[in-house]
Amino acid sequence: MKFDIPLLQSILDSAVESGEECGLQLAVYDHGELAFNLCSGYADRARTVKVTPETLFPVYSCGKGVMSAAFHILAERQIIRYNDRVADYWPEYGCNGKEETLVWQALSHRAAVSAMPELADVRDRCNWELMCKKIAEAVPSNTPGEKCAYHGVTFAWVIGELATRASGVFFKDFINEEILKKLGLERDFFFGTDAEADPRIAEVDGKESDWVREFIETPEIRHGFIPSANGIGTAESLAKIYAAITTGVEGKKLLKDETVENATILRRHWSDPLTPTWAKFCLGWALPYAPDNYAVFGHGGALGGEGFADRERGITVGFVKNHVTSTHPVHPVRDRLAGAMGMPVRHW
Repeated sequence: MKFDIPLLQSILDSAVESGEECGLQLAVYDHGELAFNLCSGYADRARTVKVTPETLFPVYSCGKGVMSAAFHILAERQIIRYNDRVADYWPEYGCNGKEETLVWQALSHRAAVSAMPELADVRDRCNWELMCKKIAEAVPSNTPGEKCAYHGVTFAWVIGELATRASGVFFKDFINEEILKKLGLERDFFFGTDAEADPRIAEVDGKESDWVREFIETPEIRHGFIPSANGIGTAESLAKIYAAITTGVEGKKLLKDETVENATILRRHWSDPLTPTWAKFCLGWALPYAPDNYAVFGHGGALGGEGFADRERGITVGFVKNHVTSTHPVHPVRDRLAGAMGMPVRHW
């Protein structure tokens, strides 16, 4: 399809020039081909380092979309089954009222363990064994399988350890092998950066100290494996991953169409509110539009970044930014870009 690329670039540039945003990237794949990869602004708070297509941005919860793709690969290979109990793969989890929690319920944020365990230090989040032990011992906040409650950070260990137990392969290694290396994105998307990648990371820009800045600028967190929250990548990497999930890209397709079709059906309980925002989940991904429209799926992140696919139009989008917006999940620049691309707004 046709895009007004000069208009999209001007929207990015104007947001930077006005001070509304600091640095941005926007990339779109159209039926598996890169349509454009735009950038604007600055990678540092002092506004001296220009953003390039290679600049890495903290994408936070956008990583849940990548996690979910990897998990569905396991399901497609029948290594794990959605209707099994979590405890069938992770016996220690089956206690304190969590015994009957099903895999699909955990994927759709209804495992009732959304609260972070008490920790002596924020850096304990990087201790995989400790965090999984605490999650396994947790008492659910309500009956698992019922009310949806976004597992903002705990999704990392609930889904990551479940995948690890089922496959026998540490989830980080599985993601690296089956998604990032397969798509040539080893240096463009990370769950845990290294010394070589760190200088490419855009600084979080905010007038006051914000948790998103403190979180990703803690070296142990940035270098650890917390795939629900510490993803770092480019807009193009997100768009390419979703292209590989849906239309295929460069001859590679991560999932069968029927797998995606099943995974993108809205899962809800009668007690779930249907709000105008993004708390509508399928199996791991979010559905930003009306409950009967499953063509668009993906995930947003704390700074306003997003990765998603529009299966009806055959396009996939990656968008990242580094400015803390007080109106999150409403990001005016993202809304303007949506209008220019003929898409409804997404507040997730």
